[in-house]
Amino acid sequence: MAKPKPIIIDGEYREVSPNAKIIDIVPNDVNSITSYDGRLIPKADFARVAPPQSFETNFSGINKGG
Repeated sequence: MAKPKPIIIDGEYREVSPNAKIIDIVPNDVNSITSYDGRLIPKADFARVAPPQSFETNFSGINKGG
């Protein structure tokens, strides 16, 4: 059984499931959050599934050409 992981919301510690998504944790009226490293995460990304550990991610925009 997986151990709950501690997180901080508005300065308070909470324990959540390691498989929980942001959308499962924050209230519905939250429009964005700031991650521990200062990245702004908009509400549209709350339900996004994290990529597998073996995948590389690129956070820059994609130029699809004209």
